[in-house]
Amino acid sequence: MNLNVNQEINLELVSAKHVQGIYNVAESNRAHLRQWLPWLDRMKDVTFIENFVRNTELSNSSKSEYSFVILKEEEVIGRIGLYNINHSNCIAEIGYWISESHQGKGIVTKSSTRILEFAFQELNLNRVEIKCAVLNKRSQSIPVILGFKLEGILRSAEFLHGEFHDLYLYSLLKGEFLKR
Repeated sequence: MNLNVNQEINLELVSAKHVQGIYNVAESNRAHLRQWLPWLDRMKDVTFIENFVRNTELSNSSKSEYSFVILKEEEVIGRIGLYNINHSNCIAEIGYWISESHQGKGIVTKSSTRILEFAFQELNLNRVEIKCAVLNKRSQSIPVILGFKLEGILRSAEFLHGEFHDLYLYSLLKGEFLKR
């Protein structure tokens, strides 16, 4: 599956052909991404990403998540997806990360908008959430720009690098998205 964002940016479901690209961008951005992505400490070589991709393909095929690579002119520059999809309650979460050199250019915001279109119009979800660490100011800008509502703080909800961190919980409802 491929979701077109614009002339330069596409979202492609994660598959075996993306292993090296995901590994390369994660490895070259390790210092930048590590603060918020603790799995980087477990990534010793490309085998870690191969295993991740195999599991992701299973989750994608079972429709329990839709995990995409963000491609800029066919180069992997990050990941985005719908996770923890609850089909009974029509809810999912968006998660994302992007290389440092592509940060601040609106790519994640535009990609998130395309994911929201997919979630609300094609999957018929009613609610999408974004959780961001209270200290992760850059990540918090995405739901704010997209019109998500801040619902509150999830106390000690994420364990990163040996300590618990609070998360902001943002949500957007289908009706709110369609009114924009």
